[in-house]
Amino acid sequence: MSGLLELRGVSAGYDNKRGSSGRLVLSDIDLSVREGEILALAGPNGSGKTTLLKIAGGLLNPIEGSVVINGREIGRLKKRERAALTAFLFQVRDSPWPFTVRETVAQGCFARRGWLGAETRGDRDKVATALEKAKLTALADRPITELSGGELQRVYIARCIAQGAAFLLLDEPENNLDPKYSYVVLTLLSELVREGKGAIVSLHDLRLASRFAHRIALLSPSGKIVSMGSPAEVLTEENLSRVFDLSAELVRSLIL
Repeated sequence: MSGLLELRGVSAGYDNKRGSSGRLVLSDIDLSVREGEILALAGPNGSGKTTLLKIAGGLLNPIEGSVVINGREIGRLKKRERAALTAFLFQVRDSPWPFTVRETVAQGCFARRGWLGAETRGDRDKVATALEKAKLTALADRPITELSGGELQRVYIARCIAQGAAFLLLDEPENNLDPKYSYVVLTLLSELVREGKGAIVSLHDLRLASRFAHRIALLSPSGKIVSMGSPAEVLTEENLSRVFDLSAELVRSLIL
């Protein structure tokens, strides 16, 4: 049986600066993703997509509910155990440090061995494989400050590959990319999933979600899942009009 990442009855939020109960961002979230599957998160800004990814990877504790990976609660796993199971790609911003592509991808190995651990031949092999899969071998010695947005995004995905995690958690990987590079990045993700990884990815572009996701979880502005299923089941005029508060005509422009 393939690996399974589950959120069970999860509610989450953030305390405000004065230490009161704060605001609830997610409510009663039940979802799962298996290795070999892409689950896309869709919904308006503020619907909790990034928070859900943080919860799924153990970066944020839920107020209620639990996150379970292969039958084990993520909160009980050591950091290196979590690193073997989940890898993150949050929204890309320009890097101020001119690491080479190879050096940046090699950072994915630190999650397992720690920053002070010596690089092994196995690490070098993982980096070489990651560069090849992301079609970055020819750019391996180039500083990442000289890359285009699409190339940089592929570098960060390659870093996740080098980490060797079973599940990839990606926050708007198409953000600030032109249509060509958005397609290239999602195609790379799809290839990784076909090789056995699982992925939860938040997407603003619903056409990309329809093209690449096996299932979609549609979140409301209040942080609840209003529909989950195949793209055809979820991306309906009724669902999208309600969640995005748009006319049917405008909704059709989002998905056609």
